[in-house]
Amino acid sequence: MDYEEVFSLAHERPRMLGLDGSYAAAAAFVNGCDAGNAWRLLDGFSEWLAVELGEGANLSWQALVIRHAVSVGRWRSPSARLSDAENSVAVDTLFRLLREFLNVRNKDGLAKIFVRYSALFGDRVAG
Repeated sequence: MDYEEVFSLAHERPRMLGLDGSYAAAAAFVNGCDAGNAWRLLDGFSEWLAVELGEGANLSWQALVIRHAVSVGRWRSPSARLSDAENSVAVDTLFRLLREFLNVRNKDGLAKIFVRYSALFGDRVAG
């Protein structure tokens, strides 16, 4: 299955897939796609997001996407209610980052993502 197309459809026409357009629904949908692929579809996504931010090795990908979407000074937990504007930005950011990640993973390979992650966070997550 081409998940780039699936994610594009979920972003552009969420209601067609039973989604309400919210970040919570989009993240749950993406998580479900990962679950349906034995939790291998998003291998390296959290690590790639943390490297892109330069922080956040202790956060879930859902929180890291919000961290990418919402300005640093306004960071809130992913369970916090997003304003309508923040929600829209978070959804757009999720699907943009998924596209970028899948392209990087296909081009560079998963090993390079983990090498970069280890170089940046290795001492903080090793023990």
